Amino acid sequence: MSQENVELVTAFFSAYNARDADACDRLFDSHTEVITVSARGGLPGVNWGRGESSRYFDALDEAWADLRIEIEDYRDLDDSVLAIGCVRGTGKSSGIQIEEPFAVLFVIRDSVFVRVDSYGDREQALEAAGLSE
Repeated sequence: MSQENVELVTAFFSAYNARDADACDRLFDSHTEVITVSARGGLPGVNWGRGESSRYFDALDEAWADLRIEIEDYRDLDDSVLAIGCVRGTGKSSGIQIEEPFAVLFVIRDSVFVRVDSYGDREQALEAAGLSE
């Protein structure tokens, strides 16, 4: 099952970067708990139900000319997958380019994401996954 989970996460990032809301929505449980990097800074996490991706991508594309997540390493953890990479993009109004570390821990049950935790710090993500380097 765990290789299938890595494939689900890989498919998610392909769909995310293509802004394929339907493909992303199919990977979320009806009430997935999503904790974003900004939520770690004090904003609340969200429950992400199916159908949320379209609104998310609309808001994302208002702010960013091109925002992509590039994953360099997938860690198979049986019922979860840690994806480690970076986020790159250009602000639409500012033209400022960013390249920041990024990691996501996906908890998967029955081939859908039930919890998604995003991190802007690789070490913090590894610790959350019970790993270290």
